[in-house]
Amino acid sequence: MKYHLSLLKATIQEKYYTESKVRGFTILSDEPETIGGTNKAPSPIDLMNAALASCTLMYLKNKADIENIAVGEIRISIKVTKNEIGSFTFERNLSFQNPLSDTEKESLLRHSNNTPVTRALSSQSIITTKFK
Repeated sequence: MKYHLSLLKATIQEKYYTESKVRGFTILSDEPETIGGTNKAPSPIDLMNAALASCTLMYLKNKADIENIAVGEIRISIKVTKNEIGSFTFERNLSFQNPLSDTEKESLLRHSNNTPVTRALSSQSIITTKFK
C-alpha cells in the first residue's frame, strides 16, 4: 500500500491560530475574528481551497505541456459552500490566458476532474483517528 505522510506536528499558538510543520515547512492557520479567531492566517477551509486550486494548476500545467496546449497563465478560483447537513460543494472556475479550442478545453476539463486533491475531496475517503 502506498502512503503519504505529511503532517508531522501541529500546535495551537493562540486561540485558534495554529502552526503545522510539514516536511520542514511551516503552515499557519486561523479562523476569522467573526467566529472567534484572530484572523492571522488563512482558515482551514481557505487552505483546503488553496490545495484544490494549486493541485489543479500543477496538474493542468503538466497535462497542457504533455499535450502541447499553449495555455499561457492559468487562473483558478474556488468557491465552497456548505449545506445544512455539512456537505461541501466546490465550484472551481478555470480561465486561461490564451484562447483554447473546444477540444483543448474538453481535455483540460477532463484532467481537472482527475487531480489527486479533486479525487480525495470527491471520494468517500476514510479517516481513522487513534491515540498514541
